[in-house]
Amino acid sequence: MKIEKSELLRYLGYRGQSYSERIDEEIEGAIALCLELITPRSVIKKYTLTKEPLGLDGTDMLLLGNDVGRHLEGCQEAYILGATVGFEVEKKSSELMKSDPLKGVILDSASICAIESYCDDLCEQLQTQNERPLTSRFSCGYGDFPLSQQKDFVRVLELPKRIGVFMNEESFMLTPQKSVTAVIGVKESGDIQPLNCQSKCLTCENKKCIYRK
Repeated sequence: MKIEKSELLRYLGYRGQSYSERIDEEIEGAIALCLELITPRSVIKKYTLTKEPLGLDGTDMLLLGNDVGRHLEGCQEAYILGATVGFEVEKKSSELMKSDPLKGVILDSASICAIESYCDDLCEQLQTQNERPLTSRFSCGYGDFPLSQQKDFVRVLELPKRIGVFMNEESFMLTPQKSVTAVIGVKESGDIQPLNCQSKCLTCENKKCIYRK
């Protein structure tokens, strides 16, 4: 796992403008602190896909929405994953928001980069285990893939018990906040493509997103 300074700057809203040496030092410090505090953990399961409706064989979990269906076209199998970088970095950034907001904001952005980088690493590891190409990861909330499906990922992957990730029943948001659930398809054919976070932007229709790469 690595936290790229260019990625962190993107989450801070950097668009090529100049910034001070002090900010650069704060960024370097936040990256080091983040890597010290995170405790990456994950759960990954592989399933055969059922069709019409699209779902995971052997479970009652469906994958709802047209966008996830298109994402998994040509796939007979899929992985679902849940991942987190833990509570400690979140706790520290919350503390810093009160005492030193600049440090808090930068550390929070570093933790976003950390969970994305961790998921990239997990996807790369999965690809090395598969001769067939994988899709990029696709998460609840992308396109018309409903955020409410988060509850199915949490339940099927047993995230509270296995990695300490919980979900708010009303908002469907995860705790710790820097946690991710996603589905990754196993294609029947095609070329192997990079599975990093940049590829997610290619599947998103929000062309005006300030975080788009």
